[in-house]
Amino acid sequence: MRRIVVGIALLLAACSINHKSDGYSCDINTDCESGRVCSGGFCVVNGSQIDAPRTGDAPRGDANNGQCPSQCSSCNVTQHTCTINCQTSNCQNTVVCPAGYKCDIQCNTDGACRNGINCTMGASCNIECLSKQSCENVTCGAGPCAVSCSGPASCKNVACSNSCACDVLCSGSQSCASGIACSSFACRSGLGCTSVPALCHSCQ
Repeated sequence: MRRIVVGIALLLAACSINHKSDGYSCDINTDCESGRVCSGGFCVVNGSQIDAPRTGDAPRGDANNGQCPSQCSSCNVTQHTCTINCQTSNCQNTVVCPAGYKCDIQCNTDGACRNGINCTMGASCNIECLSKQSCENVTCGAGPCAVSCSGPASCKNVACSNSCACDVLCSGSQSCASGIACSSFACRSGLGCTSVPALCHSCQ
């Protein structure tokens, strides 16, 4: 009988013990007292951390790191490639290739990209003018610039005289009707431009 009484007493004593670690458990920073932050599920002194992240914590590092530029429908930030698809992105305003990116611009809805395409800061641009009356006031940068004008009445005012390799292919009905400026007169190809001759391709 005495053993039972002793066992019960020990059990009650254990239940009354204040476990310090329970007081420092957390899910987010606001669960912790002043001077501590939530790291790895425990409140720790600010400046130290436990490597295991907890669900709900803000990610460490720059919040913008690894995100696509806002102009891009999709991208690869490591390779600096950007796709702008006018079926999913707004192409009613000037379409701008982000600085340093290789852009694939898909003007695939009627009248898309009519308020200008600016590739002056991009590393290169591949522009597909697939739909009716798409692409107007296109300005290429110093990098390679290829413009495919397969949409009816597409491509007006394409300026690629500064491009190291400019190709403007005019296959759509009434495409390239006006304002196609190639790297030089020698780089003209029908209504469009070509970078095939050696003097028309100076990219490094």
